[in-house]
Amino acid sequence: MIKINKLVILLCFILFSVDVYAQTETDLFIHQNNKTPEQNSSNKPKSSDELLSFSDTLNSTDEPILSVDDNHNVSETWLKSLIREGSKNFFKTEEEKEIEENKILSEKLSKQKTNAAFFDIAGIKLRMTPKEIENILKQQGYQKIMETLEVPNFIKWRSEEICRTSGIIGFERLKTCATKIAQENGYQYIHRQSYNRNSTRESIEILFTSTFTDNLSYKIFYKSNVTFSQSKSSQNIYLNNIKIYDFWRRISLKYGTPDNKTEIKWGKGGKKPYLKARMGELELMDPLLISLDTTRMFQADSRLSNTQYYNF
Repeated sequence: MIKINKLVILLCFILFSVDVYAQTETDLFIHQNNKTPEQNSSNKPKSSDELLSFSDTLNSTDEPILSVDDNHNVSETWLKSLIREGSKNFFKTEEEKEIEENKILSEKLSKQKTNAAFFDIAGIKLRMTPKEIENILKQQGYQKIMETLEVPNFIKWRSEEICRTSGIIGFERLKTCATKIAQENGYQYIHRQSYNRNSTRESIEILFTSTFTDNLSYKIFYKSNVTFSQSKSSQNIYLNNIKIYDFWRRISLKYGTPDNKTEIKWGKGGKKPYLKARMGELELMDPLLISLDTTRMFQADSRLSNTQYYNF
């Protein structure tokens, strides 16, 4: 009796298992038929041409397709960070990164043009007064050999007309009268100064603006009068080359690499101050200052254009 009961239980268990298996197979069949063509094609095994290695994905310029949950921040995943930065930058040490940053910084600085307004020649700079320049050059061992005074032309011509109207005649007398009027009204200014240092055979010449821009230096010209031998002997050629080398070596140490290597010129361009160098010569110039001086003289001439000849 006990054996019959066990046999009945075993038969029931087998029938139940078959039913479950049949139901599972049916569900899978229905699910497989309901899939879209795209889903079916995605399950097909890829060919060897379609498979990409990990190194290929790093070299690819296309955006990687990452299968992640929408709630995750894709930009923060390790793989995307690796692909964006590139394997080379990602695996660099801190020392290598610092060296590269310093290189980039030095390249940026080298592209910046020099502000020649801060340059000096023998200690004197642009926009200095004649008195300031004289004091500095005397300390450097220079002696002033020439100084010229000038009056703006429109002031000179107006002053001569005033003198002529008052009855003064003769070229020299008119000139003296006009100069006196200009001095009394503060229009006469130091136009040029020249200095020499005989011990080194060097000379400096400075040009100044008018009193309309406070009589400031706008051009400084330096010249070395060191002699060069014309002989073609090996000794003289060697000595000449030493002089040439020493001049350009000192230029490089003081002013650095020129912004324009063709013209050997430092400066930001346009009307900004610049420095130009030739063998044995330097020219420091402020075009903006002389342009400003001309503009102010023109404005002053316009203000003085009202005469008292006509009162109708």
